[in-house]
Amino acid sequence: MIWVNNLISGFDGIYWYPNSSLLRIEEWDGEFTVFQPESGKTHFLNEMGLQILTILDRSPATLETVCKALSEYFSLQSDKDFPGKIAKTLLRFEALGLITKVREHV
Repeated sequence: MIWVNNLISGFDGIYWYPNSSLLRIEEWDGEFTVFQPESGKTHFLNEMGLQILTILDRSPATLETVCKALSEYFSLQSDKDFPGKIAKTLLRFEALGLITKVREHV
């Protein structure tokens, strides 16, 4: 659990931005395909993954803001492990080129 806590504390002051508003999204029985025209890649997301992109598309956001919005949208109970899971997802989305992180809000 120490690694997750260090990961979360390393997110202070970081805002996440969507890389493109040109993503093409289709729903297939509760799962979503996200096509990136710029890379030619297709990604498969669940509803929570899609919600993360939707939140960031509305406005750049911090990890805390994303977690709060997801908790409200999905009516989730407080869970100490939740921010760590979302932090991992944000890093994965960054590696895929779906989002970008910057140190401060522009």
